Amino acid sequence: MLSYQTLDTIADAYTPLLAILCLCFLIRLTMTRQWQRLLREGALLLVGLISAYAIMFTDQYFSLWPYFELDYSTHSAAALVLVVSLSVMKVSLRGTWLLSLLCYFLLMLYQQYHSVADIISTVLVVGGVMFPWALAAHSKGFKAAG
Repeated sequence: MLSYQTLDTIADAYTPLLAILCLCFLIRLTMTRQWQRLLREGALLLVGLISAYAIMFTDQYFSLWPYFELDYSTHSAAALVLVVSLSVMKVSLRGTWLLSLLCYFLLMLYQQYHSVADIISTVLVVGGVMFPWALAAHSKGFKAAG
């Protein structure tokens, strides 16, 4: 079995790796001059990240999660935003992105970073903001391609 420190290093690398992948896809769109997709997918990523961190700051100010004896999981929020963005950017790998997110959540539970309730409550709130944007970005992608 891997040590706690090794698993911690893997967990710490997950979100930056997702961010690098998102940036690579956006750079590729820039290089191929796919401006509409770049704008749509870049906006999705930006809106998602701004929302995740705005919710975090709101929680810190109003102590929303602590009121319910929970902890807002910024790790879960950022990872969700990046995975949803990657799922729109590279639909053919959606299953892989989602599986990686599930494994990350399980790793956070195993490492005792957050509880199941912390992760689920964070995902429900951030996902509630993120998913309508993702659906719009995804459906426009199909219309442009069709």
